[in-house]
Amino acid sequence: MNIHQVSVSYVHEQDRLLIRINGKEGGELRAWLTRRLTLALWPVLNQTATDQMKKIAAPSEAAASLDEQRQLLLAAFRKEASLRSGDFETPYRDQPDQSADLPLGPEPLLLTEVKVTLMGSGQLRLQMFEKLPGREAVRNVQVMMDPQLSNGLLHLLHQSLKASQWLQALPPPADLETSGGPETADLTLDLVKPKYLN
Repeated sequence: MNIHQVSVSYVHEQDRLLIRINGKEGGELRAWLTRRLTLALWPVLNQTATDQMKKIAAPSEAAASLDEQRQLLLAAFRKEASLRSGDFETPYRDQPDQSADLPLGPEPLLLTEVKVTLMGSGQLRLQMFEKLPGREAVRNVQVMMDPQLSNGLLHLLHQSLKASQWLQALPPPADLETSGGPETADLTLDLVKPKYLN
């Protein structure tokens, strides 16, 4: 699939991230990312995208310490340049006939495993799998990304992580009020009851 657009959005009701990828010749791939998988994938994808930039800028011979620092700076510069050249303003284009253009079916993959591989060509390969208990069939998809696309995906993931508030620290525990001595404690918690549980 030649990727035309990528969209990552936080879906509050599902408490998941929805990734949608459409191709230049049509078709849309959709996948859910859970919090657990996203938080495990985030540092790996970040490091691999940085390695991807360094690989493109790396000279053929082994680099000395000063050259390695230059490569890191150059990779950071190229990463920033690829983000600036990305189009984050154009709205995601929905497919005109959704039923005909969903090769993996109407339901998005519920990703349980993602393999990230930096290829020798400088492309980043993402292999995404849905391996659910009780189902023999494993749905999967593979996507190849150049540095600009992988940095764009990282940017969209970062925006969605901020919207999800998954990276925010938990509030500190409520103060314990003691009445009478160290053996008795009155726990006064002012908790907001959840509207639903996931």
